[in-house]
Amino acid sequence: MSKNLLPSLLLGGLLLCGAGPTAATPRIKVVKLAVTNPTDQLRRHENIVVSLADLNRIAPDFRAGDAIVTTSDAATLAEDARTLQTIELPSQADDLDADNKYDELAFQIELKPNQTRIVTIAYGETATIQRLRSDYPKRTAAKFTMKFDGLAWESEANAWRIYFDKRNAIDIYGKRRPGLYLEMFGAPEYVYNLESPLGRDIYRIGDAIGIGAVAALVDGKVVKVADVAERKWRIISAGPVRVIVELTYKAWQVGGREVNLTSRMTQWAGKHGFEHRISAEGADGLTLVTGVVRHPGLQEKVFQPTASEPALVRAWWGPQVVEEGPTATSIHNLPNQNLGLAIIAKGMDSKVAEDDSVNLLIKPQFTTGSASWYVMGMWDQENSDVLSVTATSADVRSRYGTIVQPVATPKSFDAFLERVRESSRRITQPARISVLSSSASPQSAPPDTLQSTRKRTYAEAIDLLKQSAERTAKKWEPIISQTPPEEATRDKGLGFFTEGDNQTGEWKEQKGFFWTGNFWVGELWQLYGKTKDERFRRWAELWNARLLGKEMTENHDTGFLNYYSSVQGYRQTRDVKYREGGLRAAERLKLLYNPTTELVAAWAVNGDDTIIDTMMNLQIWWWASHETNDPQWRSLGLKHALKSAEWLVREDGSVAQSVHYNPGDNRQEFFSSQGANSNLKFPNTARPGEKVFTHTHQGFAADTTWSRGAAWALYGFTVAYAETKDPRLLQTAEKIAAYVDAHLPEDNVPWYDYVDEGVHFRNRDTSAAALIAGGLLRLSEVTADQKRAQAYRQKGEAVVQSLIDRYLTPVGADDKTPPGVLRHGSSTRPSDVTLVYGNYYLLEDLLWLEGNK
Repeated sequence: MSKNLLPSLLLGGLLLCGAGPTAATPRIKVVKLAVTNPTDQLRRHENIVVSLADLNRIAPDFRAGDAIVTTSDAATLAEDARTLQTIELPSQADDLDADNKYDELAFQIELKPNQTRIVTIAYGETATIQRLRSDYPKRTAAKFTMKFDGLAWESEANAWRIYFDKRNAIDIYGKRRPGLYLEMFGAPEYVYNLESPLGRDIYRIGDAIGIGAVAALVDGKVVKVADVAERKWRIISAGPVRVIVELTYKAWQVGGREVNLTSRMTQWAGKHGFEHRISAEGADGLTLVTGVVRHPGLQEKVFQPTASEPALVRAWWGPQVVEEGPTATSIHNLPNQNLGLAIIAKGMDSKVAEDDSVNLLIKPQFTTGSASWYVMGMWDQENSDVLSVTATSADVRSRYGTIVQPVATPKSFDAFLERVRESSRRITQPARISVLSSSASPQSAPPDTLQSTRKRTYAEAIDLLKQSAERTAKKWEPIISQTPPEEATRDKGLGFFTEGDNQTGEWKEQKGFFWTGNFWVGELWQLYGKTKDERFRRWAELWNARLLGKEMTENHDTGFLNYYSSVQGYRQTRDVKYREGGLRAAERLKLLYNPTTELVAAWAVNGDDTIIDTMMNLQIWWWASHETNDPQWRSLGLKHALKSAEWLVREDGSVAQSVHYNPGDNRQEFFSSQGANSNLKFPNTARPGEKVFTHTHQGFAADTTWSRGAAWALYGFTVAYAETKDPRLLQTAEKIAAYVDAHLPEDNVPWYDYVDEGVHFRNRDTSAAALIAGGLLRLSEVTADQKRAQAYRQKGEAVVQSLIDRYLTPVGADDKTPPGVLRHGSSTRPSDVTLVYGNYYLLEDLLWLEGNK
């Protein structure tokens, strides 16, 4: 990118007509709902429909196609505000009237008895949502083919079809294994009447109306929807949540009148039934009915409508499963298989109608030309041939690779009735939905950062951090002293810490110094330099001693560990042992450098992975270059920085965390630092030194931007430019600065990932904010354009001010947390903690600002 394009990247953020820092436009907004189970019964998969007209009244820019639905166990907005991780619910937007605009948003949610759950509907720009939304498995389907004689629809539980001719009857396909099989049933040469481990056509209709179809009752006789001028079919939607199909009948001649009729069938994922909703024009005075086929030997039960359950329920159980084979020669029902059928007709006026010789009938309640009923079917052979893969390899399907295990399904009329009554209560007592938001807004920052507070000075903030350091050193000095310096390692010995509690400020005990122990040592050295208090020097030397001599055993973090400890110690004391430790770290980092890739491998010599964090580790080389006057360190650092800019910084300034490559041995298996069993087989044809793939350890996804990773990059490339004066590195730093500025939320403290703005994980990261401020402040020193330099400085100051006013305790008069706790850092989602490196970089920022007034 040419340098003269950079100002355009910053428009709307840093350089708006010379104005000061501005809040970026959020990519994501949210609307909050409360969904309540009004009954004392568990609802495993409650069907929820949200009207988009209702949402658009409070969020005019809402787009259902660019939305994600999440929830948690929060029952109130206050609990929801403290939620760190959400559960994504598969959702589906449906255009019901074919006007190319969505009308409803549908999803399913589990509700415990009387439970209320807060649901968040997040929406935003298409590219952002596409990066965040999961791929939902398809759980419903529909198909029209004359192989079925018409239109069919299904969930994993069963499938239905309606004859697209004068019969206009509805039939059922039973399933032995859950799944979507209409494509298979409709394939050429496939005979769906024959027995199968998956399922088949199990019902015989004859001259009846089938299961849940609509007909008219004229002079005591059933008249099918047969004599029509025109009939049309339409698949409205079929996706992860529900399937909706529709048939329209023009000019149905019935009972001496002409009726225009619409039938709409909706089946939800996992459900054994479908809603049949009817609207009729010209049917006033006409008796419309539904029902099932009359088969001999059925048990029957009727439940009349009640005030609490206003629906008529008529259910049947018995031998109504036809034997396999084409219907023409197979007309007998199997005596050893049972099928349960039920119709739930909503409304107090729904009634049992007089049956005829082939139909068992119900007269649903019609209101202003509309009615709806629920049709349910359960076969006692369901789940009788369920196949489970048990082998570790998915392609091993035979012998020891699979087992067939029966799963419970209703085997009696009583068990079936229990499921029917459960469905009836779900239909007549649906979940209550309340829209809690008065308008759409970004996901809020943590509640304890929203209290009004006065503006702090930098000196006051430094004093708070000093109090925290004194408190910490006094408590942990006896602990660190228990392990002799020579015995301390990365994972052995007590006395170092990384994460602490947001409320108590207490640090969590850990084994070894990890990659972060240097930041505590660096904070002590910085405070010694600021105060000349000999206690801080003594504490710094106490902890620093545990790092000395371990430089050559470390991975790329040797730069972190020894720059912020030994190098800082040498600057403060000129003690030669610290200089030697820093130079050993530079040598160790050189061993990890691969001239084929021109990158420092993150974890081992000849490794295949480099992470953006290493840009900060280059500081050990920049220091070594000055200290020794040896140009090799600057040369190595420049090569690593340039390749990192090419491979880890995208065109828009966003940042990938990690890149894997062919280090020179054409490997097909790649190592990740994420623990045991973390090797990844990744077939590739990359030549030596070529990139294979990028990924993330701590961000949301490989194609998003982990905020601390972007912060490492901003700071690292800025310092790299200051040391090398290579304009490509300045361009890279400014490109990252533009991206960061455009994605910071209102209070300038980033989400843990810039793309996931609190949708899946609601973690802010104050450590990233402190790093961003440090990068921007340093960028203001090296940018030649004074207007831009001023904007960088102003933005850096704004970030620091937000941290010390809203996140550094005490926040507000009633804050009981000890002084100097920097809340809401995120090491790895969904952790929400105070971080030792957040403290260090905030102190570094404050000292810089005090020294550069």
